Amino acid sequence: MAELHGPQVPGPGVLLWAQGREELADPLNPVVLAGCHSIWEEDAQRLAPWQEISVTWCSTCAQETWWLSEGGRRGRVVVCGRCSSSLDVVRPLAEKKMLDPWDSVLAVSQWAGRGQLRREWDSPPGNLYAALVLPQVPKEFDSLLPLMLGYGLAGFLRSKRIPVGIKWPNDILLGNVKIGGVLVEERRGVSLAGIGLNLTSSPAEVLLREGHAVPAGHLLAAGHSFTPLGLWCELVDFVKISYETCLIQGPPSNVAALVEPLLCWLGQDAVIREGAEAPWTARILGLAPDGSLRVKPAGGAGERLLTSGSIWRAS
Repeated sequence: MAELHGPQVPGPGVLLWAQGREELADPLNPVVLAGCHSIWEEDAQRLAPWQEISVTWCSTCAQETWWLSEGGRRGRVVVCGRCSSSLDVVRPLAEKKMLDPWDSVLAVSQWAGRGQLRREWDSPPGNLYAALVLPQVPKEFDSLLPLMLGYGLAGFLRSKRIPVGIKWPNDILLGNVKIGGVLVEERRGVSLAGIGLNLTSSPAEVLLREGHAVPAGHLLAAGHSFTPLGLWCELVDFVKISYETCLIQGPPSNVAALVEPLLCWLGQDAVIREGAEAPWTARILGLAPDGSLRVKPAGGAGERLLTSGSIWRAS
């Protein structure tokens, strides 16, 4: 077993968390990974050989066992077994400086996956459940960050000839079904992005929240086949370039203008629900400079800005 001592973390590559952590993530090794799902088996075989390493992440950290595949990565991707959520796993690693900006965590499955407004998201093996450590964004772009990441995710899928759009504020739709989404969390100066994509399955309709008007779908059903690690390693590089492209556009209004053409139902009528209010209909006009959604209520004379809420296409 190779040993890496001192405060240095392993170099770039894919790392399997061999020991896991009680109540956070199950242990994982290449054999267990390959047995999780056929698409994980493909990744485990493609990234072989795996090297078992012993790491002391910092001067106060206990020695841990990990499995490493260098895999040609420029950053680190930590893969963990079944866990509470990839965001729960990545946070302590990022806060302890064990992961750098653009390093990430992939979970095989989650028992407490979450989406917008912390709604539960069904997370069986076979899909992509990722959490990405973000660099600090300039303060004026804070409210645009979910849309900037959605722009990168949508752009990547479009580069694969998958014609997705962004359902404001943070979902990715293919046609009229949700195949993924982005969730940004910031705490104690650490910004993280949870990114989910349905690769081989999607939640049954009975598991969706009551009144949910956009059904869930998955990429395999639409004829697109990917493995989690193969897709993710490409996606991170694409999103990083897209993120940097957004930041050089100038003021936030320019970034909003860049993202706006990818909005679902732009120029069309949509149904809107804010909190406990009854749903109402409005025409989607575009994005405000801060990422709010500009809408014109049906029968109304003026424009209204949405900062939160759910939308779906009017029938």
